[in-house]
Amino acid sequence: MVTRLGSADSRRHYATTPRLIEMLDAIFQAFRRRSPMALPEFVLYADGGSPEGDEAVRGSLAELRQELRSRGVPFAAVRQSALVDPTDGGSPMVRALRVVQALGGKPARSGGEPYVEPHAWRGGRRQYGQYSFPRSELLLAIENVVREAGPDTEPDELLHGLNRTGWRPGGIQWTARLRDAATDASRTVPALLIAVVAVLITDKPWYVTLLFLAVVMAALLALSILPGRAPVFLGLRREVRWFLSTTYLNQGPRADRGEGLTWRLLRLWPPGAVRQRVAAVARDIQDGGLLDEHRTGSGDEDAQRRHLQLRVHALREDLRDAHRAWSLDLRGRKRPTPPVLVLPDATADNGLIELLRAISDIRSIRSELDPLLVIAAVRHEDIGLLQRSYAAEPAASHLHGSGADLPAWYASWNRARRVTQSPSLEGSTLPWVLRVPLPEGLLLHPDLGVGSPRLSRLSTGRPRWTWLWSLPALALVLAATGLGLGVRDHRLTSQYCSSDLRGANQDTRRVETPGGKGPECVGVATGGVTFPVARQLQELIRQENASIGNSDYVTLVYAGPLSGPDPEGKNDDQLVKGFEELRGAYIAQHANNASQPVKLRLLVANGGTDMASQATMAERIVEVARRDRTIVGVVGIGRDMTDTDKVLETLRQAELPVVSGTNSGTWLLDKPNFFNLAATDQWQVRQLRLLAQQLRAPGTHGYGTAGRAVVLGRSPVTHDRYTREQMDHGARMLTDVGYRVDRLERYGLSNGRPVLGRQVGQICQEGEVPRVVYFAGRTEDVNALMDGITSEPGCNGKQIAVLAGDDLSQAGFDSERSSVAANVTLYHLVLTAPGTKNQGTIFVNNLRKLGPDQEKILGLSAATPQTDSALSDGQTMLMHDATEVLYRAATGDGRPRGRAEAWSGLLRTNIDNLATGRVDFTAVTQDNAHDQGLEPGTRDNYAISLVRVANTGGAHYDRTVLCSRRAGDRRPLTEKECDVNRKAPSSPQPRP
Repeated sequence: MVTRLGSADSRRHYATTPRLIEMLDAIFQAFRRRSPMALPEFVLYADGGSPEGDEAVRGSLAELRQELRSRGVPFAAVRQSALVDPTDGGSPMVRALRVVQALGGKPARSGGEPYVEPHAWRGGRRQYGQYSFPRSELLLAIENVVREAGPDTEPDELLHGLNRTGWRPGGIQWTARLRDAATDASRTVPALLIAVVAVLITDKPWYVTLLFLAVVMAALLALSILPGRAPVFLGLRREVRWFLSTTYLNQGPRADRGEGLTWRLLRLWPPGAVRQRVAAVARDIQDGGLLDEHRTGSGDEDAQRRHLQLRVHALREDLRDAHRAWSLDLRGRKRPTPPVLVLPDATADNGLIELLRAISDIRSIRSELDPLLVIAAVRHEDIGLLQRSYAAEPAASHLHGSGADLPAWYASWNRARRVTQSPSLEGSTLPWVLRVPLPEGLLLHPDLGVGSPRLSRLSTGRPRWTWLWSLPALALVLAATGLGLGVRDHRLTSQYCSSDLRGANQDTRRVETPGGKGPECVGVATGGVTFPVARQLQELIRQENASIGNSDYVTLVYAGPLSGPDPEGKNDDQLVKGFEELRGAYIAQHANNASQPVKLRLLVANGGTDMASQATMAERIVEVARRDRTIVGVVGIGRDMTDTDKVLETLRQAELPVVSGTNSGTWLLDKPNFFNLAATDQWQVRQLRLLAQQLRAPGTHGYGTAGRAVVLGRSPVTHDRYTREQMDHGARMLTDVGYRVDRLERYGLSNGRPVLGRQVGQICQEGEVPRVVYFAGRTEDVNALMDGITSEPGCNGKQIAVLAGDDLSQAGFDSERSSVAANVTLYHLVLTAPGTKNQGTIFVNNLRKLGPDQEKILGLSAATPQTDSALSDGQTMLMHDATEVLYRAATGDGRPRGRAEAWSGLLRTNIDNLATGRVDFTAVTQDNAHDQGLEPGTRDNYAISLVRVANTGGAHYDRTVLCSRRAGDRRPLTEKECDVNRKAPSSPQPRP
């Protein structure tokens, strides 16, 4: 019984089939270990001569093919019935070429049966991917262009046709070219690399990078689909590189001798070598009549053979590339079995014997080993055409032994191959053909020697470790990486203010606000970081820093509260303390950079809302200063907190002096690196004594209970040291004046808002309403106090005087930020003398150097600076003076100084005509102050103004400067100058 092709019976019906499987298994095992290796062209034939024996050989090969399919081995089987059409007029050489074309991906011919059975080169699920044949398709594209152009076509026209099709078969339509351009890695990979480099080296927003990538991709696609032009990066395609570099085209009468010029940039260049190779291939096609159905049997046989071998060469190179072991995807390691070409009935007429010869010839010509394993069944009558080859019996004795050793028949064949393919031998040999005679006795008696169905021994499984380098593993790695990056990004985003895949800008940190309104950015603004308050002003400072260029410069760090009431920065136009101070620093920077040889670079640091995170800010300043030696000092630190001592010590260890415009802590005078322009709390309270004495006098009718005063301040849990000092000094002063002083329970904050209900109730007790309330709280708390006094019945009709320190100067009673109750008169201090008409100060001169746009952003007018309400609290002028003082100390001799020199220069500072007056730091100790006739605890008399604010009814306020002194004026203020009953100089202003 002979099994026909396609039999569904799974039993082995030929005793030769298991032995053939053992031979393949030996090859497969060796291929797994030794790839690449020399693979023979197995030629199976019956050792008898009967037609039945030839039919049995084909049956055994059919069983072998079924085994290959069941084991998932990639193979291609030629459809023998398609090669016997007598009407095609094809010669054996032409038919062999058509088979190779079909094996290389050519679609089935129209109106006829395909040459290759469906699903060619497809393996099982355990095999890696599908085979591609780009080199074969390149030759197909050249063949198509030659067919369209016709004979005697000039090389330039051929190149134009190839360019028009994008050097791809079937790529004539622009849609196909566009699809090919979008999916071709030779274009997309360079574009993606450009985009990645653009992301890494630039600090632009994501949409700018995305737009840049879109423009690059659009340009590449546009250049790729232009008709008549070679696609961009065509020289990077692997098939084009092979076509321009293969030495096979150096042979023959039209050999290309310009092989050395093979470098390519964007397109193919130089064009001479390309034109010559395309012309050589086209001439062989035309001379051989390979594309003319009427000349297929009469063409030049040498030209036909050259093109057939070129086609086989391209197929081999495609398969070699598909099994490249150290490719990026390790495809050679993932394909443990060689691809198999099955030729079921190779004869002289159907061209398959010619194909066997072409494969052997091109292998002998070339030195590269390819992974193609050929198995052909040849009739006994045609085996004589293959006599010049090696024969091996498929004896079982040759197949046993150590699994690591090659079988003896393979070793003998390989040794004979090396000898017979030597160019010193004469005659035509086929060293790569291995003839395997099959005994007719086993072929014609299928069950002979087969007692039971045999299990397959083919080892075709993919190595397990290769799954670690596969798409599923890559998907898992990418998912894990994405998850890891997401977790890392979330951690960095929650911890730092600026982060991306490269890392985080550690100069700023995210810190929870005391009021629980969410995190805020604290630290030094470097890179692209901007704090919520005064973004436009910070941009002006960045521009000023960028304009320095290569000039000499020193760097100062402004440290202040640059987080507004809203951590998200939606209210960044609100004039909070940080904005007013920062614009003073900018005015000094802009003016000095415009006129001085040594420039001023300004960095901005945020201590958080109410400077609650100034310790973290100080650590970031020190870290930046460690990297940047041009940083010589800090201006700001304008809020007296319980951790201010730690902050100053941190900066002192980094040798950074601090010049503060508004920090009034008396205890800070003992800190060696702290220099203050603000009057100390102790000195301020001495000036308020002038008012308290007048309010205690019997003539002050209409006020509350004579002789009673209360002192009110924040709870210690707020870490506000200013309120504690103000309470201590205020209570002591009121007691000295003669008041009966009650210290009320300190009020706390809830979500950043003061809770004053109990304290206001104690103030407004029936019959116990105090004449004076010394408010030692902060500006942002005064509204709650005023609202409470207004709503408490016990305070109705009772006039109350509220005394406060310099912090109330920021209240802005000429706006909606703060209010004064109708029955309250507020007295507070300002740390400058804004009413002094002095248009020649350094501050005014610097202010005039601003342009209109800068004035608009700063909210200042250079025309009337002394009457500008934006300057009434003194914050801007104090910070201008602090910046000016430290800048001059760091550039005293016309060159940039270091930190130690800048610190030393501050000790010698004595500058007049600043916005606040004279700043003199030469008296640094208590003894020096006494020797110079200064008041104890001071370095000099400070700038000061005593201001009265009263509600005159409705939406009107009376804000009157009772008395003032500029810094450096040592004349003490008197009660006569600071008369509490002084009339307002002008009519009340309506509140906006």
